[in-house]
Parts: sequence; structure tokens; C-alpha cells
Amino acid sequence: MSIKKVLVSGVAVCLGLLLLLFAVAYFAVGYSPIYLYNAPSVATGIGAKLACSGRYVSGFDIEQTANDIEVYSPILTLLDYSYDDTEKSVSASLLGIKTRTATYLPGVGCALNYGGVHVRDSVQWPTMQAPLAAWPKGNVVFTINPDIQQKLDAMLAADNLDGHDTRALLVAHKGKIVAESYVDGVDANTPLLGWSMTKSVNSLVLGHLEMQGKVNVDETELYPDWVNDPRESIRLEDLLHMTDGLAYDETYDPGETAVRMLFQEPDAAEYVAKLPARDEPGTRFNYSSGSANILADIAQQRIEGDVQQDVNFIVNEIFRPMGMTSVTYEMDASGLFIGSSYLYATTRDWARIGQLMLNGGELNGQRIVSESWVQRSLQPNQSENTPDYGYQWWLNTRLDKRRWADLPSNTFAAMGNREQRVLVIPDEELVIVRLGWSPKDYIDNENFNTIRSWF
Repeated sequence: MSIKKVLVSGVAVCLGLLLLLFAVAYFAVGYSPIYLYNAPSVATGIGAKLACSGRYVSGFDIEQTANDIEVYSPILTLLDYSYDDTEKSVSASLLGIKTRTATYLPGVGCALNYGGVHVRDSVQWPTMQAPLAAWPKGNVVFTINPDIQQKLDAMLAADNLDGHDTRALLVAHKGKIVAESYVDGVDANTPLLGWSMTKSVNSLVLGHLEMQGKVNVDETELYPDWVNDPRESIRLEDLLHMTDGLAYDETYDPGETAVRMLFQEPDAAEYVAKLPARDEPGTRFNYSSGSANILADIAQQRIEGDVQQDVNFIVNEIFRPMGMTSVTYEMDASGLFIGSSYLYATTRDWARIGQLMLNGGELNGQRIVSESWVQRSLQPNQSENTPDYGYQWWLNTRLDKRRWADLPSNTFAAMGNREQRVLVIPDEELVIVRLGWSPKDYIDNENFNTIRSWF
């Protein structure tokens, strides 16, 4: 048999196995044809993107990245990965039928490749180096409290005995880091993915632009295509509150808007901006990473200039003044910052976000957002179903059902998938960071209330 016939036969066998697998899934579980059609593209997209970032941003080994990815779906256990350390790219293949590739750029991070879309290829991330100074201005930490450190180490160990996969815990009290604990393979220099905590950082960018007079939360007609359309009355504040009413669903199944936006479209914001209206703006909260990416797009439009100027602005106006020198804020292929999901930073840098909010918008003598922005960020929205969400911050304001039952009502947090947390308790001047890869709900109410008791 010729080599050509062998290859054709092998592909046919793989295709047959894949079709059999999908047929079994369809009949056994009831997956729709749309789900099955999109599954190979989504699975390989998730695999390539997360493996690339896990390896080249966080520095995890190949086994760790594969294990992290597999927790999302059984189909992801079928992926094969190919790493190119010269090009810093990762390809993920599903049974040899569908293969997709993500590529790393220094400072810019990873993104899925799309043919003919090369906007991010020319972007240069400015060099950032922390000054030799105490946190939060620099990364020198000499304020560790031995008693609290011992207790935090024990908490991290207990977390992981209970299966929470906590990788880092940090406690800052009255503007000083008093304890930080890490698992093996992670330390104070490891950039970790915040997932949806990125939304809270994205909000700060909008707040900074407001302070410069470049955005207004009450403005409408945010896109030309929305004029003379039900979407024309969507305010910037509706997007911040996730009450914009767009027909977006935060469902991570193949064929749904969320996965298409993140793993099948070269321009996330362009895709979401084309979605129709479903609800009247301002009336109903609908958790939406799509809203966050539209906000990122609006921010970049108001910064003006090309993608390189967007990068320079965010580095020089936000990250450098805050002392956040470990940040990788990833873009999609179009050059859009993925404001919904893809910011990597060390635990100390994530803590700076909480400290900035605790300080009313100032850090290291620099005002990043106005005090008014912070106050409005922490006010409930006016939706009929989920009012305890501010400007991309989760609140504890519902008297009937507090998010953290044992914490004060003015507690607030940035929260992300796999139970990422930057939680602020203003009454105790506490900032608590928890990073990990939890397969189940984290015990943040219990743990963070315990941390309160240490002071």
C-alpha cells in the first residue's frame, strides 16, 4: 500500500472514530448538532490558547497545563499538544482531525492564530521593572507577621487537603503585606490568570478615561450600527453593570455566544457588538463577558491611535503608576484587550488592584481613578434580578441574601473562574487575594472571615 493510501486510510479511521464519538454523545447525552459541529473548533481553541499561556506566561510545565485544561470538559482529555519552544507556539489537535494553534509574543502573551489577521504581531510591550522599594510601590516585602504567616500557610494546606487547588493566598493589612503563601511551583514572581477579575481592571481603565474626559457613563449610541436600533439607548453604565440587554449568554458549550467570542472569532468585540437586543437596557442583569469586551473596545477607541498606542497608554497610565510590573494583558488576534478574561499577574500585583480601591482610587501617590468612580463602582445597579453588582465589581449589599454572609455589607471583590478572588474589607483595611484552579466552590466566606479574626 502506498504512503498516500496509508495516510488517507489513517485520516478516515480518525474521522470515523470522531464521528462515532460524537454520535454516541448525541444519542447518550442529547447534544445538539450545533454543539457537535462546533465542538472540535472550540476544544482545540481552548486547548491551544490555555496551554500556550500556561506554558509561556505562567511558566507551568506541559503536564500541569494539560491537567488544568482537562477540568473543563471530558473532550479536552482527547487533545494532543505540540509545543514549539523556538516560535513559542502551541498546537492542539483533536484526534488528528482538527488542529488549532496559539502563539506567544513577549509581554503581549498568547492568542489564537487566524489566517490573515496579524495586528498584534508588531506590538512591543514596554519593559517594566519594579523599583527597589517597599510594596506597593515596589516588590520589597519586610512586613510579614510570623503568626499570621503561619496561620495562612495552614489555611492553604487545609484548602488543598480539601481539594480546592489553592495556589496562592495573600493578606494585606493597612497597606502592608503581612502574609503570603504559595504551593510548590508557584511563588511571588509567578503570573497567574485572574480570569474574570480582568473585568475589574478593565473597569479601572474606563474610570481613568472618564477622569480625562474621554468617556461618560451616560453616553449612548456607542456604535454606528446601534443608531436607529433598539441598542441605541444602551449606556456605557449599562455595560458596566451588565444590564445592557444584549442577546449574549455566558454558557460555555460549543455553539454558544461565550465560546464563539473567545475561541472562534478573531475580534471578540466586533462579534458581540453585532448581537441583537433582548432586554430593555438597565432592567435586567445578565452576567456577560461580552459586555466586558465591548467596554475594552470602547476604551481602545477613546485612547485613539493604533494598538501600540493602546498598549503604551495602559502601561504608562495604569500599570506603571500602580507598580504592576508583572502584568500580561492578552489580546485577541485583532489587537483587542480581552477585558473579560485574560489578565495574568503576580499575587502582589493583584493585591495592588484591591489596595487601589481601598484607597479610593489612589496608589503610590498617583490617582488612577477618581474617588467618585470608586464610589459609583461599589453602588448596586438598578436591575430587577441581581442588584449586587457595581462597575464590574461584586458587592455584598443585598440585605436579603448577602454574597458573603459573615462579612460586612461594604465588602466587595473581583471574582474569576476557578474561584479567583481579590476581596476588600474596608472596615478592617484588609485586602485578601486567593488564586488557584478550584474544581468546586471556594470557601471564601469561611476563610476570609477567619482571616478577619486574626486582626
